[in-house]
Amino acid sequence: MTIKWEGDQNFLVKTKQVTASIGSKIKLGDLDIFSPGEYEVGGVQVEVIDGVIEVLAEGMSIVHMKKAKVLSDEALEKINGSDILIIGVGGGDFTETKTALQVISQIEPAIVIPMHKGNLEEFAKEEGVSAKEGIEELKISRGDLPTDESKVVVLNALQ
Repeated sequence: MTIKWEGDQNFLVKTKQVTASIGSKIKLGDLDIFSPGEYEVGGVQVEVIDGVIEVLAEGMSIVHMKKAKVLSDEALEKINGSDILIIGVGGGDFTETKTALQVISQIEPAIVIPMHKGNLEEFAKEEGVSAKEGIEELKISRGDLPTDESKVVVLNALQ
């Protein structure tokens, strides 16, 4: 699986079977998704509920949260065990950094991918990563997921 950041809240998740676009527009293969619910195309599932988009593909769970809030026990139960968390950070249109850090500690994903508008410094400092050295894409398989602690992966937005 490959994850690329298209900028703002938009990400591409490419699997062997199908490509999903998640963010301001949600698309699974040729299927445009406009409302909450569960969808499946080519063995890839997308679930949309209350501003949270979850993609299940290749044995991994990817959760997308632009403007996250501390999760209730019920909400946490639904996304507990998520492998990759794409979360807005830095405030404004995205989650305030303090709240993002709380949500990350609630979910305990293997990988965290921050989405931001150039205001990554506070989050990067708290997480001990470089805000300047992002990668173009994340290529990942189930066996590549870290098992001991969460890893932060900073992606560069596609131009």
